[in-house]
This record gives sequence, structure tokens and C-alpha cells, in this order.
Amino acid sequence: MRLIEDYAESMPWSDLTRPEIRRIGCVAHLYPGGVSLTSYSRRSAIRDTRLLLVAASVLVAFIANAAGLLAGVTIVLPHLLYLPIVLAAYWFPRRGILFSLALALGYLALALPFTGGEAGAVVSALSRAVVFAAVGTVVSFLSLRLREQEERYRGIFDNSEAGTFIIAPGESGPQIEETNYVGAALLGFTTKDLVGKHVAGFFEDPEAWETLAADIDRSGTLYDYETVLLRIDGTAVQVLVSAGRLPGERIVLTLVDITARKNAEDALRRTNAKLNMLGHLTRSDLAAAVSGLLERIAGGMREFDDPGIHRYLRSLEEDARVVQRRAEITRDYQDLGLRPSGWQPVQKVIWEVTSRLVLPGISVRSWVERLEVFADPMLDRVFSNLLENAARHGKTVSSVVITYRILDDGLVISIEDDGVGIPEAEKEQIFDYGVGIEGGLGLFLVREILAITNMTIRETGTPGRGARFEIHVPPAGYRII
Repeated sequence: MRLIEDYAESMPWSDLTRPEIRRIGCVAHLYPGGVSLTSYSRRSAIRDTRLLLVAASVLVAFIANAAGLLAGVTIVLPHLLYLPIVLAAYWFPRRGILFSLALALGYLALALPFTGGEAGAVVSALSRAVVFAAVGTVVSFLSLRLREQEERYRGIFDNSEAGTFIIAPGESGPQIEETNYVGAALLGFTTKDLVGKHVAGFFEDPEAWETLAADIDRSGTLYDYETVLLRIDGTAVQVLVSAGRLPGERIVLTLVDITARKNAEDALRRTNAKLNMLGHLTRSDLAAAVSGLLERIAGGMREFDDPGIHRYLRSLEEDARVVQRRAEITRDYQDLGLRPSGWQPVQKVIWEVTSRLVLPGISVRSWVERLEVFADPMLDRVFSNLLENAARHGKTVSSVVITYRILDDGLVISIEDDGVGIPEAEKEQIFDYGVGIEGGLGLFLVREILAITNMTIRETGTPGRGARFEIHVPPAGYRII
């Protein structure tokens, strides 16, 4: 045991992995979170001291009561027995009830011989004994509950995968009162070395702590606050901070290291920017090539009079314009998912779309007030494509009605028209690439936009009576405000 303690005292705990700490802890009764192995002997010394205090208070209380009984004093001195009962029940709650019962019996054994068989004195002694046992039972129960809560807190605090700090007010500013292993490792320290250090000194921006503390003072809590801390070696660490007020003007901070995530996001953002630039250049080159091809086809139409050549050139022109339209529509698909999704009011989105579209002879009625869905910012393209699809391919469409209904597995938004509908054989094909508005991405783009936030779309209309597109929104993807 001594060899293990010597090793633990000389070992830098920040160099140990958590499994190594736990393995050593199993041998030498190590507390979770990297506490020194000598804590076991300290706890033994504390326990011995407490036992000595309880024994001394019991001895003093019984001596005083014995002296009082000999002198005829039976009212005040029995209260001295409350001290050892409370101390034992609080410090040793699992044995507190037995201790209080034993002490109550001891008091009876001491007091009953002095009652002289008088009923009143006997009842008084028995009542005090019952109260002694009851006090010990109540204190033991409360102490056990308190200890369970403390152990639960300690387990969460020490074994959390987030760095956790308790910040207390100090003479020269807020300082770290306690931290767990993860928090200390995050800053390159040991838990012992961090205690007493000023928390503001670990922020890269000197004003960041003041801003954070002001937000906590204003609302009592703080969530998802991104900032940068500095390790002991000067390395910057990006963290996500949550905080809350504790009694005694203390603050609990939880820090999650998001450095790797932020680096990955930055790398992905740079890669997307390069891909977007490449896509833009490729699309520009393709557009220029198609434009030149169309000019040459137009020149051929003017130069040759042969009807066969004209038919051939017109077929080439049609193919070239399909390529041109697809190149234009891919611009929308290129931007898909670049901006973060968010809550969008469906009614407002539809109003904005219908104000931009030219839909002669078609009325659009939407009954989706108060409905918001969590969707990509390109949600307007969904309704734009669906309305244009109805206008161009519905033939007899005179009205489009948009409604919603809540189901057990989410919500369904219906976009229904009174046109010719879609044949059964084409209901699934219309969402494939290359099928849709004038040979472009069309409904394929609609499906991809919705899929970003786990929404789906299908066509459920009756051929000859109109098309009906149903957008299924998952339970967490909608709200009624």
C-alpha cells in the first residue's frame, strides 16, 4: 500500500488516461475523478476522530445524567443526550437508528432505578427514550437522503464527459473552487493545481468572461455560448459553455471542447466554397458553349433550305436548350443545404411565392395559418415548383388548395389542384432526375430540399380529377404557434 501511495504522489495525474486512473483506484480505494490515493488514510483519520467525539459526548452525557439523578435533577440534563444522537445519526446514518435505540435503552437502564416505581416518573423516562429513538431515526433518514444526493452530484460531477467547474467569488475576482478531471485536462492542469486560479485568466478575450457573467446575472442561466480558452501551454481551445447560478454567489460552468468540430466545419466550408466556385465556372463555360452552339444552329437554319437538314438542326436545338435549362436549374441545387435550416412560417412562404409567380386563371388558397416547419431556406422553391408544375401540366387547373392535418406520426401538408391529374404509372417517376418542369430538375429538387430536414413527398391524387401532393413532416419538424 505504501509503494502505491508513493507512486501516486509522484505521478503527474494529467499524464494518466482515465482507465488507468480507475485501475489504480480499484487497488487503493481511489475516488472517481483522479483524487490522490492518500485520501483513503485521510478518510480513516476523519472517521476515527468522529467516533472519538461521539464516544466522548456519550460519556459526558451519561455522567452528567447520573450525577443529576443522584442530585434529584431529572428534567434538563437528559437533553444532553441529543448531542451524541444527532452526531452519530448524521455522521453514521446507516447505524444511527441502532445507536439511538441503544442510547435510549441505556438511558432507561440508568433512569428507571431512580423512579421508585412512580408511574409519572416511569412514563416520563419512557417518553424521553422514545423521543431519543425518534430523533435518531429522523436524522439518520435525512442524512441518508442528503448523502445519496451528494453521491449523485459527485458521480455526475466527476464522471461527466464535459469539463465542469464551480466558480466562487474571491477577493481579487471569481476563482475556481472545484473542477473535475475532464475540466482540468481541458486546460492542461491537474484538478489540484486549478483550485484557486482566476477563471477570467483562461479566456482568450479578456472581456469574454465579463460578457458571460453579465448574461448569467441577467437570466440566471446560459446555454450554447461559444468562446475560446487558453491552455497552460498557450494553445487555443474552442468550447461551448453552459452555466447557471448556485447558492452562495457561485456559478457552475460546463465546457465541451468543440475545437475538432469547428475545424471540421471550417474545412467543410472552405471545400464547399471551392466546389461552388468550380460549379460556377463550369456552368459559365457550359452556358457559353451552348450559346455558341445555338448561334451556329441558327446560322445553319439560315444557310440551308433543305427540310431534312432543318429537322435535324431543330432536334439539335431542342437538345441544346434542354442542356441550357438544366445548367440554369443546377444553380439552385448547388446552393442546397449551404445555409442552416430553421423554423419557417408556411403561410408567409406561400404568399411570397404566389406574389412572384404568374399563374393566369388559377387561384391559390392556403389554409396553413399558425403552422411553422423546420426546413431548409429553399423551402420557397418547393411551393414554387409545385405551383408551376400544376400550371404547366395540369391543363385544366383553375384552383390550388393548400391545407394540413395532424397525424399520429407527424403532420401532412396537402397541395391539391383540380387539373387532369397524374397517371398511376408516373406517380413515382415524376420525382426522378430529369422529369419535371421542361426537362429540368423539377420535382427531384423538391424532394431533395424536403429530405434535408427528414420530410418526404408523394403524389396521391386521382387521375382525371386532379393532382395532390402530400408533404409528410416528422413530429419534431412542425409547430403550431
